[in-house]
Amino acid sequence: MITPKTRPILIVDDDDDAVALTKHALARAGIKTQIDVMEDGGDAIAYLKAKLAEGDHALPLLLFLDLKMPGTDGFQVLDWIRGQPRLRRLLTVVLSSSTNTRDVNKAYALGAKTYFGKYPVASDVRTLFQLANAMLTVDEIEKFVLPGIRPPANPAPAP
Repeated sequence: MITPKTRPILIVDDDDDAVALTKHALARAGIKTQIDVMEDGGDAIAYLKAKLAEGDHALPLLLFLDLKMPGTDGFQVLDWIRGQPRLRRLLTVVLSSSTNTRDVNKAYALGAKTYFGKYPVASDVRTLFQLANAMLTVDEIEKFVLPGIRPPANPAPAP
């Protein structure tokens, strides 16, 4: 059993079946954490803005993102995320039925961390969850531990 973190997992997809299958893969991987679902890119951006306002502790641990959605699509969400420095390490996983090389390359160029065809399998989801937790741990070390052991950038001159 994987120990859950308090951060949610965000699924952004307009296809109810895809959401259900992604949730099923998470459950089969033994991942028990809050799962939030947004049906379009505009709602996903609003969700992420709200989480940014709450603080880093509220940000999702992992984002599963469909590319082809009406309105604000996954490419636009990736582009928006790329402009948010505090989301630079958000593990963004594209789940798309498109295997078009142009779509894959564009998703990576916009900052997707990995690209899976629909639908994810439990072993891949478990690996991603473990990676996201490891990245979170590294962020916490950088934020809380390293400043205490690094010398100041401009040490004060000795008297």
